[in-house]
Amino acid sequence: MPFVKHPMVKEEQIESRVYQEVTVAKILEQGSTLVVTPTALGKTVLAALLSAHILHNNPDKKILLMAPTRPLAVQHSNTLISKLKLEPDDVKVFTGSIPPDERKKQYLETKIICATPQCIENDLITGRIKLDNISLCIFDEAHRGVKDYAYVFIAKQFARQSNGIILALTASPGYTQEKIQDICKNLFINNIEVKTSEDDDVSPYVNKINLEWHKVDLPPDFLQISSLLKKSMQTNINMLKNIGIVPTTNFNYFTKKRLMALQIQIRKKISSNKNAASLYTAASKTAVLMKLSHALTLLETQGISSLYDYFSKIEKKASSKADKSILADENIKKAIQILKKLFKENKKHPKLDALKQILKEQFLQNPDSRVLVFNHYRASVKELVKELSKINPVKPSEFVGQAAKESVKGMTQKEQVQAIKDFESGKFNVLVATSVAEEGLDIPSCDLVIFYEPVPSEIRHIQRRGRTGRLNQGKAIILMAKNTRDEGFYWAAKTKEKKMLSNLDEIKKSGLLKQKQTTLHKFRSDIKNQILIYADTREQSSKVIKFLKEKGAEIHVKQLEVGDFVLTDSIAIERKTVEDFLTSMLDGRLFNQLISLSTNYEQPLLILEGDHNELFSLRNIHPNAIIGALTSIALNYRVPVLYTKDAEETAQYIFVTAKREQIGKDKDIRLRVGRSGLSEEQLQQFIVESLPMTGPQTAKNLLKHFGSIEKLFTASEKEIQEVEKMGPKKAKAIRKIIELEFEEK
Repeated sequence: MPFVKHPMVKEEQIESRVYQEVTVAKILEQGSTLVVTPTALGKTVLAALLSAHILHNNPDKKILLMAPTRPLAVQHSNTLISKLKLEPDDVKVFTGSIPPDERKKQYLETKIICATPQCIENDLITGRIKLDNISLCIFDEAHRGVKDYAYVFIAKQFARQSNGIILALTASPGYTQEKIQDICKNLFINNIEVKTSEDDDVSPYVNKINLEWHKVDLPPDFLQISSLLKKSMQTNINMLKNIGIVPTTNFNYFTKKRLMALQIQIRKKISSNKNAASLYTAASKTAVLMKLSHALTLLETQGISSLYDYFSKIEKKASSKADKSILADENIKKAIQILKKLFKENKKHPKLDALKQILKEQFLQNPDSRVLVFNHYRASVKELVKELSKINPVKPSEFVGQAAKESVKGMTQKEQVQAIKDFESGKFNVLVATSVAEEGLDIPSCDLVIFYEPVPSEIRHIQRRGRTGRLNQGKAIILMAKNTRDEGFYWAAKTKEKKMLSNLDEIKKSGLLKQKQTTLHKFRSDIKNQILIYADTREQSSKVIKFLKEKGAEIHVKQLEVGDFVLTDSIAIERKTVEDFLTSMLDGRLFNQLISLSTNYEQPLLILEGDHNELFSLRNIHPNAIIGALTSIALNYRVPVLYTKDAEETAQYIFVTAKREQIGKDKDIRLRVGRSGLSEEQLQQFIVESLPMTGPQTAKNLLKHFGSIEKLFTASEKEIQEVEKMGPKKAKAIRKIIELEFEEK
């Protein structure tokens, strides 16, 4: 077996595969590339090969590799360390569990950073790191690069700060041209490379995956409940048609996707026509359809227990109009009656018996098997583990996400990593997992994957299937209930997968991606003059800072004494959402903040963000009081008020104002503020309060003890400790800042 020979690659660690080496060559030639290849074809090895070339040619630069979860980031880190000639400290894993200051230090020292995108996004927003010395930025599971996901923000910052290459890796970027182009636009991609298991240069390295369907018939009692649910749904569909909201009464038209779109459409109409009673009726009926559609899915794909829990929650709460409407429906009453009877009888979905039989046969043929069972619902995962533990030799364990959902506890990242180790070691031989196991789970010994239900997403279908067949021939079995949504979901995924490949080919041939280069150069040149804005630490969680960074501003997050944003020595901005504005009116904070703002800055501004119609409806405050407050702000406090609709518009106002005031002017901004006309004693206290861990009382104690600022600044650490309430830690911090040599950054 031939191996890759390269100055940066360890001997006999990477098998020489033509398709991987050709792909790397194309990336180096074409630039930022989206690589679409099935799981198990070595996306991480591809990243390692490209990293070797980049590091060899740019030894002073760094590489950033991001993955959606910590276990996956750790997995990539281990692969790079095992394949490349690197020192132990050359590869670091960055996650939120590492203190920010420690991350900042490690970032300067290491060559390759493997991280979660949320961690990198946060460090970019706060200014702890920059990407100007990154020569290769790798986005694993790149299909996530849409909307508000952290990949989008990071890619924009990388495009602004670096001339490096972006490598985006995914098994499926989506099946529509719009989704694929959206990802390419968001990640600044100008080239697409697609590899499939059928390609001539790939097929020799691919283990065949045998895909089987296993169909079951729903029992008569299940079909009876299904019929009653559908009758109730049809009644609500007919009502929507009569109101004129939908174009048809065809039951099959009302998929989950269409119902969600319908909800959004109705909400928009209500917001512009609040007196239309029929729209509120339509909103309620659509909510009923959403709930009953989910109930039908649970019945057909999961079984009685899941449906019983769902209706029990509706009965327990019954808070919304939709819930009350469901429980009052005669068809639903009959369905619940049958449901409760079947629940008492412990009636199970026929898929469970089929699953048990498949596992018995699998372990009979190969007692050392490792089986991965996918189930979409966390509650169902628990039930399956409970049921499968009753049969020998099955040793099942659950694998779920971190977030707790209602009464079901999540798994920590540490627990997830341990579960994978236990599965590989044989402590457990069946892993029952939710979608969290679809992305990047590296279990080479998994030789059977079972879909407890088909999924309509081509991305998830490809990822589930790719969990097997890594080292040997694999097998995937899809359980389906005949004539139910199971069958529809399966064929939807297959159709989307075919569509994805044809759309990728069409986009690549069209040459549209090449046109992005001019846009990218323009994007980088937009910020010739760096705009500097100081933001208060309390704004760190708001989207305003993120939008400002996207516009090219340099943000320094500090604990500001006055205001939320400081733009120049004379301009400071207080930002308030509508709700915070009203609350601060009631508790008195508002006017104290305005006094500080107008006293310390010549040009103060107040930004009021949100739906301004809610000013008079959100809280029980008389309109005259709100009008009086706004008038007083403008006339008495002389603070102009700017109105913005959301965080993005707020960022636009702040950026344009800062740009107008800073371009061509000195940008050194005064961070500490002080009222004009301070007495000498107050000025002394003001200066001493700027020292670390020093509040007003401590400052007074220090001045009383030493008698002057000069004596304090020349005192030793031991002498400072003699002051009341001044321990070793405080004294050390004060001496450190006094002795620290100034270095302008």
